[in-house]
Amino acid sequence: MKYRITSAQDAVPGIRIFRLEPEGQPISFKPGQFAFLHILDEKGASIVKRPYSIASAPGAPYLEFCIKLVGGEMTKRLDALGTGSVIGVEGGLGHFSYGNQPKAAFVGGGSGIAPLMGMLRHIADRKLQGSFVLFYSARTRESLVYADELERLRKANPGITVVITLTREEKPDGWTGECGRLDQVMLSRHMPAAKDFDWWVCGQMEMVKGVKECLAALGADPKRIRAEGWG
Repeated sequence: MKYRITSAQDAVPGIRIFRLEPEGQPISFKPGQFAFLHILDEKGASIVKRPYSIASAPGAPYLEFCIKLVGGEMTKRLDALGTGSVIGVEGGLGHFSYGNQPKAAFVGGGSGIAPLMGMLRHIADRKLQGSFVLFYSARTRESLVYADELERLRKANPGITVVITLTREEKPDGWTGECGRLDQVMLSRHMPAAKDFDWWVCGQMEMVKGVKECLAALGADPKRIRAEGWG
């Protein structure tokens, strides 16, 4: 499907948030799924494509993608595109999706927050009842994406808890969140009943592996842990 870029904003250094609106029929997707973005030539044919998680919730009038500009073949082309450019979108795809589970915990590292935002926005939009906990790990406070929106979601939805940890800063001025890597101690401090929850984990493969090991030690059911990693 063809989509037009309506917004391209740098959220933090190296990460840009793109919003796309459909030129015709929009794609259908579940919260947390991904889509292939296609760079098109002048005839509308695909030149290069890459998968990116959808950060918007189903039902939003636009698709949102939170993309780390790493200087590769695809991101160089995306970096050069401005508002009004048309690209191809293929999706939604993948098994990493949220299905309205009432006890849900989400763990995201860096740009791995993207699909989890889609899930939390869906929860907020549908006013779902339950217990929902997000663990979000970033290197520094300046590298946090969606920090303001997460605070608004937390305040507006009593069922949503947000735990943010910084891995490369030690208690910067005014910081009231966690510091250090996500580990078993930190997870259990905020989630004493980890075994009662469904889990979604997204980020670099090293982080995903470590979190899954921690959750296993806390008694979480491996069949209720969904993971998506890279690197």
